[in-house]
Amino acid sequence: MEELFQQMWTRFLRVSERVLDALETGVDYQKLQEQLRDELDGLGRAVMRSVIEAADERLRTNPSERRGWVVAQRGGTKELLTPFGPLEYSRTYFKHKATKKHSYLVDGAMGFTPHQRIDAGLKAELVERATEQSFRRSGRWSRDSGWTVSGQTVMKASRNVDTAAPRSVPERGKRRVPYLFVQADEDHVGNQDGPRWEPRLVTVHEGSAGPPERRRLVHPWRFGGLYLHGDSEQLYEQVWKYLDTTYDLEHVEGILVSGDGASWIRRLCEYLPGAEFVLDRFHARKYVLSATGADNELYGKLWHALKQADRPRMRSVMSEALERAETASRYDRIEESRRYLESQWEGIKAWKRFASIWPGCSAEGDVSHVYAARMSSRPMAWGRNGVDQMSRMRVMKCNGDSVKKAYLTQNSRKTTPVRVAQTYFSKVRRQISQNRDLPNVLQAGVPAMGSSDRGLRRIYRSMMDK
Repeated sequence: MEELFQQMWTRFLRVSERVLDALETGVDYQKLQEQLRDELDGLGRAVMRSVIEAADERLRTNPSERRGWVVAQRGGTKELLTPFGPLEYSRTYFKHKATKKHSYLVDGAMGFTPHQRIDAGLKAELVERATEQSFRRSGRWSRDSGWTVSGQTVMKASRNVDTAAPRSVPERGKRRVPYLFVQADEDHVGNQDGPRWEPRLVTVHEGSAGPPERRRLVHPWRFGGLYLHGDSEQLYEQVWKYLDTTYDLEHVEGILVSGDGASWIRRLCEYLPGAEFVLDRFHARKYVLSATGADNELYGKLWHALKQADRPRMRSVMSEALERAETASRYDRIEESRRYLESQWEGIKAWKRFASIWPGCSAEGDVSHVYAARMSSRPMAWGRNGVDQMSRMRVMKCNGDSVKKAYLTQNSRKTTPVRVAQTYFSKVRRQISQNRDLPNVLQAGVPAMGSSDRGLRRIYRSMMDK
């Protein structure tokens, strides 16, 4: 422990020297930043090593702390990659008198497994980073190539986040609002083996607020994942449970579900009692453009018919568009658009019914922000487990949950509070007492105090007098 305090004073003096060098000689800012990080990381490793070895000392010198275990070998070393860089420490090998089992007891006390090479805290940080960037780039957490972690390791660690566990929900009590809005859509993510994956995203909110150019959803809460085959029921149940526990549904006049009208969104609407479907105008506009092409006159007529929920007029405009079709492919696109608008007519009629209530649908932008930014905006392909896990972690993060905390909760071994040898406390307190007169210690130990630059000496004294 005395060695620890000596290192702490030494490194503090080095940090002071770096700052003074920058003031006196004009060290480049980025270079100064790197030098300071090196010194502070070194201090972090020194502290951790000293604490672990002090805990090992306590086990070795106090038989009551290790009943049944005897010292088999001293001086064994272990290297662990930590957020401060590679940490190497010494520990004692013990043998159990009855079972003949061998173990490094301090490793178990710290929560380290026998073959662990990467600290759980560092893995948790890398998994959190992986929600924003590739696994490989997340593993390059240090500019020192010798400290990097492979993308494969980061990917495997990300699989160990239990996204199926109940996540925290806003503790607001049961809220009373006149209307609730649910918007749903899916992303289209590259598949390593076949057709694209379509992870689903459902967002519950209370409307929108803010200026037109900066609209934001009010109290949004998201649900997402791959939900293949019959898994959709799980998604619907999660949404319903959230609504039931968060809102006083008896006082909610209506629940409006928006989306492109896909079958799974329609089933979600049916699952929520009293919910009504409203077609997303973004998708409606895509089909209107497909039907009318560059004909602005037809586009205006068709869009006006939809906004007025005038079905005969919509059919008339579609017939006119079919008559103007010059190629078979053009004719087929118009027919496809007509069938789509016919099948979604109830959702189109809802535009007029809820004109003063419905805030619109931002599901497409939500998918882009939550999913596409990480999974589909760049050329990449995913496996089934990978796309499902990443989409769920992205949803967790958007809801304000900590992926890092979730990883540590689920993957850190149970440990007891760190306990070091009792003899060290008196040494530490004595060392602190001896060095309370910090200005004198620094003045004697920092060569810059003898600088001929009077202004520099004045700056340094002012730092010590704070």
